[in-house]
Amino acid sequence: MNAQPASSSASSSTWSEIYQVPGRTSRDILLRARELCLHGDIQQFRDLLDSAQSSSENFHIDDFGIIMGQAVEQDNVDFMRALVDHGFPTHSIYARSATRCRSKNALAFLIEKGLDINEPMCDTQPPILGIAVENEEMVSWLLDHGADPNKRTFIDVSPLSWAVERAPISTIRLMLDYCQNIQPGQLLHHAVHRDADTIEVLEMLIQKGAPLNTPVHEDLPTFSVLCFMSLGTPLHRASELGRVDVVRYLLSKGADQDVRDSRGLTAIQLAARLNQQAVVEVVQRRENGGNPVYHP
Repeated sequence: MNAQPASSSASSSTWSEIYQVPGRTSRDILLRARELCLHGDIQQFRDLLDSAQSSSENFHIDDFGIIMGQAVEQDNVDFMRALVDHGFPTHSIYARSATRCRSKNALAFLIEKGLDINEPMCDTQPPILGIAVENEEMVSWLLDHGADPNKRTFIDVSPLSWAVERAPISTIRLMLDYCQNIQPGQLLHHAVHRDADTIEVLEMLIQKGAPLNTPVHEDLPTFSVLCFMSLGTPLHRASELGRVDVVRYLLSKGADQDVRDSRGLTAIQLAARLNQQAVVEVVQRRENGGNPVYHP
């Protein structure tokens, strides 16, 4: 996930698509507010809000969402505070934007105004710490401000789940320092998807007690949402993806190849169905008493 701040040109192009809505705040007022925000003129911005709020029956503070978004991107708390002082409601969507833009002052202000930093983004996406996992400085800031790496959403996905899939190893270690246990989050399943350092991350998680042979479908909320998928163990996932090195490693660590996924398939049956022949051969050698020791 790209954590780079949005460019001002992107914001301008968004603005060009805003039209006057009948019965709502004048577009001229909104354009002027945006201009003042871009140029950092907080006093005129406050004066504009005061004047518009007192003189126009069609003034709606909710219409200033794009200006709030602009202030968040600029990490400009003065403009955020001015909007909130005039009744603008804070919303977790601005926390997501602040996290992506690394706007720490904006995030601190939102937390001050009651933001729950550990509120999941939706039923399938974890709290905002998950957005930050590719930037260790932002992760550290969020952890210091109460972010919980293990806070799951409705399905069993946590910020740490996203971290073990895509974050640098140093960031994963940092987040693990804030975890009481690593049972939640289907961590090994996510780590199997890594593009680099997969075995090293799996080793780290297994040493800390991440469950090796628990199929995803045993988590009922997850199964209720993802029942259309093959939900098995980390070995199933590695077999499905054709990750021969990972399959060999998991077997060497005691992965149970007899566990069945939500469709009743063992890992070797799933691999055969998907024509992952190299995986089938590795598992067959193990079944025939071959040595499953992983050799990097």
